[in-house]
Amino acid sequence: MSHRNVFAVALLSLIAAPDTAAQSLHVPDSLPPGVTAGMVRLGREIFRGKGNCHNCHGPEARGLLGPDLTDAEWWDAKGTYLAILQLVNYGVPIEQSARGVAMPPRGGSAIDDHDTQAVAAYVWRLSHPDDSLQVPVTAALIARGREVFLGPGGCHRCHGPEAKGDVGPNLTDAEWLHTKGSYLSIVGTVLSGVPAFRSRVRIEMPPRGGARLTDAEVYAVAAYVWSLGRKRNRE
Repeated sequence: MSHRNVFAVALLSLIAAPDTAAQSLHVPDSLPPGVTAGMVRLGREIFRGKGNCHNCHGPEARGLLGPDLTDAEWWDAKGTYLAILQLVNYGVPIEQSARGVAMPPRGGSAIDDHDTQAVAAYVWRLSHPDDSLQVPVTAALIARGREVFLGPGGCHRCHGPEAKGDVGPNLTDAEWLHTKGSYLSIVGTVLSGVPAFRSRVRIEMPPRGGARLTDAEVYAVAAYVWSLGRKRNRE
């Protein structure tokens, strides 16, 4: 196995922690909704700078102590953007590392949510150099997200059919409890959930809402929730 898979252990294992389903993610070979060329460029700067990624993976991401992130082989994930994002966020405990080398959450740095999203975009792009960028969020994606929210996602059971809150918080007001309200931060919350000890309302949200959502459904329901805030801002 190549070094790249190790990053799966390291950078990609961030996906690692709580959700084993996240390790079998599949996303089409094009940057996902919300990811832009600008994020990829920013991610490269963070990778080589304050994110500390270059210390283990090398300035060109070809591997040092950590694995090569530019080859075609991943160890603990399939190399999707969501898988990489979770690995960056959660890191890889030494007991789960295929090389016996731990990767701390966010590389042991103080980078924030937007930084991790950019780093994940850059690492993803390294292995998909010829893929085109997608339009960030479309009306069709939002419409599909509403269907998932009210249907297979089961989101309405906690947040209510109008997303105004029940057991879970109101998603239509001006206050975000566990995210900054950006599209990709909502994607991350839907994907990874919110453990009870991190919840400001002491209520756990399980990864993917406790449903068996596909990657496409995660992107869609996040687009719908994001659109609720956009609608509020226009009112």
